[in-house]
Amino acid sequence: MLEIIFLGTGGGRFATITQRRRTGGIRIISEQGNINMHIDPGPGALIYSLEMGLDPQKIRAILVSHSHLDHANDAEPLIEAMSEGTTKKRGILLAARSVLRGNEICENSISRYHQAMPEKVVEATVGTSVEIDGINVTACKAVHSDPDAVGFRFEVKGFGGFAYMPDSEYFSDVSKFYSGLRLLILSVLRPSGQPWEGHMTTDNAIKIIEETRPEMALITHFGMQMILRGPEKEAELIEKRTGVPTKAAFDGMRVILGKEIVFGGRLRKGRDLSSFLQP
Repeated sequence: MLEIIFLGTGGGRFATITQRRRTGGIRIISEQGNINMHIDPGPGALIYSLEMGLDPQKIRAILVSHSHLDHANDAEPLIEAMSEGTTKKRGILLAARSVLRGNEICENSISRYHQAMPEKVVEATVGTSVEIDGINVTACKAVHSDPDAVGFRFEVKGFGGFAYMPDSEYFSDVSKFYSGLRLLILSVLRPSGQPWEGHMTTDNAIKIIEETRPEMALITHFGMQMILRGPEKEAELIEKRTGVPTKAAFDGMRVILGKEIVFGGRLRKGRDLSSFLQP
């Protein structure tokens, strides 16, 4: 059984600088403690980890989709935590080319100094696949202003597949990368009718979900326009248009992946989850 924990559901410049929604990214952990990954550690990832009782020194892998501040800002302190204060070469860093080496748009967001700390560093380009503690993780296509941006698809024994799609606009072969999933997590920065090149709106999310047909969808990474509009209303619109059960994530939200997908809040160990089971 896996647990997905949202240390933040904000994205974009103004949500980041105001922290109207937190920007700490996503933690994936297992009940046994052998799986502990952090995806896209934006500003606050370290502090929010500590606040939520998620010891950053237990992280075993850090995944960074692209080189923008709201996805990568806290990668370096989390790498220092993962490597036990730089005393051990420990853990895996899976990151887009721009994050590690930069490109014509973005400078690298993780220094060479910090890249020397993990036990293993893997450059994530589309199709790159690596096994992390028994989970097969594959880098998937994304279309963003950082041309090296990638999403991540996870294949989990006993559960099936789930994926995280970062900032991206819709693209025609999206189903090639994100179909056949039980849960699809989408970074929906803007609400319906508010397009922005290289980013996802509710309208884009509808097209993506219609073509990929996940069992369930979850939207996150909200910009200020989305926050003001109301992510829950936008999730309802997506569900109504696609027929796929869709939720809007909130700061501190925990999702249990097992035989069922369980949505809840800041759950304590041992708390009865039955009331959160989805039909």
